[in-house]
Amino acid sequence: MATTTLPQTGAPQLNRVQLIGIGAAVVGLVLLGLGFVLNAEQFVKSYIFGFYFTMAFGLGCLGFLMVQHLTGGAWGVTARRILEAGALTLPVFFILSIPVMMAAYNTFGLEHAVYHWADPAVVTPGSPEFDPIIAHKTPWMSPPWFAGRMLIYFVVWSLLAILLRSWSLQQDRGADAVAMAKRMRMLSGIGVALFVLSVTFFAFDVGMSLDAHWYSTIYGAHYMVNSGLSALAFIIIALTQVRRTSIFEEHVPVKAFHDLGKLMLAFTVLWTYMSFGQYVIIWSGDVAEFTPWYVRRREEGWLVVVVFLMIAAFFMPFFALLGRKPKRNLDYLALVATWILLVRLIDTAWIILPEFHTTPISALTAFTNLAAPVGILGIWVALWAFFMQRATLLPLNDPQMDALHVGGHHS
Repeated sequence: MATTTLPQTGAPQLNRVQLIGIGAAVVGLVLLGLGFVLNAEQFVKSYIFGFYFTMAFGLGCLGFLMVQHLTGGAWGVTARRILEAGALTLPVFFILSIPVMMAAYNTFGLEHAVYHWADPAVVTPGSPEFDPIIAHKTPWMSPPWFAGRMLIYFVVWSLLAILLRSWSLQQDRGADAVAMAKRMRMLSGIGVALFVLSVTFFAFDVGMSLDAHWYSTIYGAHYMVNSGLSALAFIIIALTQVRRTSIFEEHVPVKAFHDLGKLMLAFTVLWTYMSFGQYVIIWSGDVAEFTPWYVRRREEGWLVVVVFLMIAAFFMPFFALLGRKPKRNLDYLALVATWILLVRLIDTAWIILPEFHTTPISALTAFTNLAAPVGILGIWVALWAFFMQRATLLPLNDPQMDALHVGGHHS
């Protein structure tokens, strides 16, 4: 077992990352504020899109943090602090979920609620706008239940993130390393089950219920895979900021980067399988209640986005990550990861924005649709960099540290 009494080791580059995050947050939020003044309805729609996109990063980090405690391995130890810092953003992001809950209550005073199921006229028998299909889904689809579930989700995620981080730091400070590792593994076993359920319902609530007539049992799993792919891409980019530190040069071999590259390839394939599988099941079923969701995303120019995603989200990263040698080059992996994150944004836009815009051109011309993900992701990156600087860059007292020195040369 690796033990050390080394002082906290930081990376000056993280200060720059934090400043970049703060800058992006300020620019994005100022533009969002301007958008609110000009068009409150468009502000709400853009905010939901930006929030849904950015939440994938924190959730992906929490999911992988628990998976690595359960499975072990060099890749997990290498990414442990990155994952912990990403997961710790979730308690703060509860505050950023408040505008989404306000949208469910239509607190912004819009003529038509963004979440149609939240409009009393839609679920009130005898009303000209009464929709029996949506009314059948109450009280599950109602503002109080929506807000209550959001509170439960964030309490679960926050407790998992805080406990895993706290115990990991106790391990660093000299607590029984094996006992702490066992405790984190046991919590992660329970946590993964809670995570799968809560993220599935979160995706249903925030994303899928924008079209209250449509549902897909794969939707939650698809969002989890999207979150995992986003987190993996971010981990690789983050590693470029810390790999030149003495602690990484001493302990981290090339094999750890190779493993992360293989995981990113696997999740690229899994995302493709989920996306195509959902389409085939729903389109071949030809149910009048379900197919319009895809019809909207194939017409008025959205088909161009579909073709782009087929090429850019699957074929390009798939072939870029096939070889062994490229996956052992962190700079190359970071370029692929940056491309994947850009495509994740476009994929999320294709999933969410057709509910609000008939064409991709109208979606692009709404500046808040770019300001929202830039601003909210900027907050996430700034928080991540802040939490990264509050601990050693590697969990040096973890029993799995020995795995880093097996089967690879140092970078």
